[in-house]
Amino acid sequence: MLNKGYIEGFYGRLMSLQDRTLILNKLSELSMDFYIYGPKEDPFHRSSWSSIYPEDKAKDLQKFKEVGEKLGIKTYMALSPLISPKDNLKEGIKSIDKKIKQFKDIGFKYFAIFFDDVDFERSEILAKTHSDILNSVSDSINQDNQDSLIFCPTVYCNRFAKGELKDSSYLKALSKEVPETIPMLWTGKEVVSETINDVDILSLKQVIKNPIIIWDNYYANDYCPKKLFIGDYKGREFTVNNPRGIGINPTGLPITDSIILSRVEGSVTTGEILKKYGVPDCFGEILPYFNGPFDKVTALDDLEAVKGLIELSVPLCIDWKSNLQLEWAPYLWNFFIDLNFLLKYRRAEDQKVLEEWAAHRYSSPLLEVIFERNKNN
Repeated sequence: MLNKGYIEGFYGRLMSLQDRTLILNKLSELSMDFYIYGPKEDPFHRSSWSSIYPEDKAKDLQKFKEVGEKLGIKTYMALSPLISPKDNLKEGIKSIDKKIKQFKDIGFKYFAIFFDDVDFERSEILAKTHSDILNSVSDSINQDNQDSLIFCPTVYCNRFAKGELKDSSYLKALSKEVPETIPMLWTGKEVVSETINDVDILSLKQVIKNPIIIWDNYYANDYCPKKLFIGDYKGREFTVNNPRGIGINPTGLPITDSIILSRVEGSVTTGEILKKYGVPDCFGEILPYFNGPFDKVTALDDLEAVKGLIELSVPLCIDWKSNLQLEWAPYLWNFFIDLNFLLKYRRAEDQKVLEEWAAHRYSSPLLEVIFERNKNN
């Protein structure tokens, strides 16, 4: 039975063995129990999925697996086979078999197949292709280990069903063809869901009988790379219809993700977390701007309040020195720059001077929107 764990399934970052070891140790410390390796930036996972891992990368994966094993963490090796219904399925399955064999030779006992984020019609035909792949992989691995195979469908949230879940031809076909023992990953109503609860699981269970593992993108920021979310973990409530597990797919910043895992575990306070990681006390006052993706912050209409936040940001950007600060520096500096821009903008400083200042700090499309709107007003 799975509990809580970590999904390395994000875009934009590829962690090192050292990073993954840090995460594995944190999972063990928090009594969590799984790590799914499936980074979008690993070409051998996705874009060149049919190619065998070269020796040096295979050795790193073996070390990753061995560390997880020693710590009692289930390490899943994921593959994202980009096979469409138009491709030669028989040849595709041969390539998958070779890859799974390599994973087994490395020592992996747990596997995941990802069909997410593919530009194929979400149809019954696609579901049949995916079902054939899953059945083939299932036959080739040791089923003695519970949850030894899991999968992420192409329709992995309510939004992608484009209507009622019960009317999705893709999901209905999967439910008929995929063994009910294979857990399925699901993100909730949306790719990033504000809430996930009993009702959501019950609704999905009307179509899919497989155990559900929540792929939780609550802290993910690959879709908004200038933002960072490290506030309380909330909006996830299960009483009767418990999922098989919850996997957190966060940022790819290893120390930050360790903090996020502590958030998910839930037994330590914000103050305790910040103190443990040596975060200056003044960060607590700007934390509301780094909370969660659905948290609202008070509008900054008071120029004195803006000045106060700028003063708080200076030591965080300049004086604080640590490995965590290096992870947070781009976000802290962005916050500092945004505050300065807001201050200058609210003061209605000379338009030309303001545009020149902003041109070095913001993208052209954003500048055009800001200043065009200002001219129209």
